Amino acid sequence: MTQGTLSDSWYQVAQARVALLPTVEAQAQRYRGQAWVLLEDGYSHRFYRVTPQAYEFLRALDGERSVDDIWQDLARRHPEGTPGQDEVVRLLSQLHLSSLLYFREQPHADAISERLQRQRSREFIGRLLSFMYWRFPLFGLDRWLDRMLPFIRACTGRVAGLVWLAAVGWGASTAFEHHGAISNGSEGLLSLSNLPILYVATTLVKVVHELAHAFVCKRYGGQVPTFGIMVLVLAPLPYVDASASWGLRNKWQRAYVGAAGMLAELFLAALACVVWAATADGSVHSMAFNVMIVGSLSSLIFNGNPLLRYDAYYILSDLVEMPNLYQKAQAQWLHYGSRWLFGQREHPEPAQDRHERVWFTVYGALAFCYRWVVTLGVLAYVTDQWFGVGVLMVISTVITMLLMPATKLWAWLRVAPGLLRTRALAAMGGVLLLAWLLLFVLPLPHALRLPGVLEARQSSPIYLQTPARLTALPVHHGQRVNKGELLARFDNPELALQLELVQGQITEARAQLGLALSATPAEVGPIQARLDALNARRIETENLLASLEIRAPQDGEWVAPTLHERLGGWVDRAQPVGEVVDRSALRFAAVLPQADAAELNKLPPASQSELRLAGRRGETLGLASLRMVPYQRQRLMSPSLGFGGGGELAIRPDDSSGTTAAEAFFEIQAEFAPGALPADLALHGMSGVLRVPVAPKPLGRRLWSSLQQLLQHRYGL
Repeated sequence: MTQGTLSDSWYQVAQARVALLPTVEAQAQRYRGQAWVLLEDGYSHRFYRVTPQAYEFLRALDGERSVDDIWQDLARRHPEGTPGQDEVVRLLSQLHLSSLLYFREQPHADAISERLQRQRSREFIGRLLSFMYWRFPLFGLDRWLDRMLPFIRACTGRVAGLVWLAAVGWGASTAFEHHGAISNGSEGLLSLSNLPILYVATTLVKVVHELAHAFVCKRYGGQVPTFGIMVLVLAPLPYVDASASWGLRNKWQRAYVGAAGMLAELFLAALACVVWAATADGSVHSMAFNVMIVGSLSSLIFNGNPLLRYDAYYILSDLVEMPNLYQKAQAQWLHYGSRWLFGQREHPEPAQDRHERVWFTVYGALAFCYRWVVTLGVLAYVTDQWFGVGVLMVISTVITMLLMPATKLWAWLRVAPGLLRTRALAAMGGVLLLAWLLLFVLPLPHALRLPGVLEARQSSPIYLQTPARLTALPVHHGQRVNKGELLARFDNPELALQLELVQGQITEARAQLGLALSATPAEVGPIQARLDALNARRIETENLLASLEIRAPQDGEWVAPTLHERLGGWVDRAQPVGEVVDRSALRFAAVLPQADAAELNKLPPASQSELRLAGRRGETLGLASLRMVPYQRQRLMSPSLGFGGGGELAIRPDDSSGTTAAEAFFEIQAEFAPGALPADLALHGMSGVLRVPVAPKPLGRRLWSSLQQLLQHRYGL
């Protein structure tokens, strides 16, 4: 006989006369080599999985004999295979919750229902706090799907899979080519003007998502009885009931049903990306962009991540044959806390073997962390767009994810036995005291990690003064040059024609001036003024033509790593052509964000700081001195420091050069000790990281300061 042979709650169900509904059918399934029985109600399409021993007990329920009589009879005939009373009570309660039982005497039904009232109340309150999540069934889909079966098979077969691969590959390459524009456009996703389009796009994507589940479920013979509307975050969205897929014997078929929605969303997002890239601004362009964002984010971040309880979670738990993975992972961590923190050595462990223990432990930790990461990210994004709505979501999150678990723990402690309650309170007090000491008392060493680049103390950046075509490169990148040496030659035929035109106008003006001196002296003044303006224009044009021959302004090394790619092409005005640098005198220029400047009241000695360059991250270079430039700047020393160049700093979205930081910063200049910079690393523009130690401070105080700076900077609080 199984564990929990006798139960204190047995009296509530002992005299009940119950039986499975006539519409309930059973089929055998195997999970991880173990036999199970899946119960399905053909009318309500509810499912429940039980062990073969529990199913033998359920088969014996006939509605005539009492539960106690049947259990006693099975215990006499099969003492080793009969479920215990605790298991029977839980089994009947859950089957009643799933509406798979009928009762000859209603009072016994009420007795079983009493065990589930608190659970239902908690679920109802949780839904209210989860922004009113409700479902409203509208109509059945099964007959329509039966008529569409040939089309469904065509849309879900192998040929459709090849089409899906081609479309998603096309869309992914298009998105990669336009990733900058996609990032910039996403900032206005929740603007008031875009909300109607966003909602229509979300509804369209979700209709396709749900129909994809229904199509694949119907392909394998499952029924889809319901199409309805669910209210999620106060927004009505469609849903279908494809729970019949749980009855499929093949787990890969069940996984296909679960993944169908994500596959359809990615297909739709890929097509929308191609349409968005090929259209100009307008309603089609905006709708395609919203469909692309909704379809991709929903599939990759939410539905496609098994750490959240959406499609990918059910696929994973089915493929690894661990039903209720999330609940069991939570129970595993509850077991750890009860056993090692509260001293409950007899607390049951959900894991049956080492394999399950590893799965439950790792999954529980990852799911907990990822849930918080996604929650905080969503809260930050919504608060940036709608501050009031964000505050309400923060309050709801605090209640559901912090206060409610704490309340449940306190309620458990109130009814716990005296010795256990004392030990639990002592353990919790010790944990809180230790956390307080670590967060707010114990000072921890801390250092600022500042990105930067090597730069020459003497360098001369070169820009074009007028648009021109690059025609010749006498020297190559990295070559040593002398002052006045020709570096590059450009050509602009329009300037040459403009110079000829101006010279002709000057000749004409001089002739007019000669005639005016002898015939009409009154016109001398205006003609002379025009002649002076033409001469100034000629000088300017000659200077522009002369500037098309780029010469070295100083001795040094010619730095133009990508200029050869433009040979024969057009270079716009004010675009950087290259730079002549003196490699004999290099220093490191680091970026100090404003938020970190308050911690660096005084620069520490250079010997306490560490500098590592990208070429040798494991090697620390010696420094002679540190100096902070006493004014703010916003232009980065190199594009490699910004997001666009692979760096860590945010840049302004309207700056195509990638050198204008989104926020002003201070510059710290680090001079190298003699011989500290290896010759092979002495490259102008090489990136690195300067680590500057600051005064030790408890971790909690640092986090609180960072939170205050964030609230003040982003929300003005």
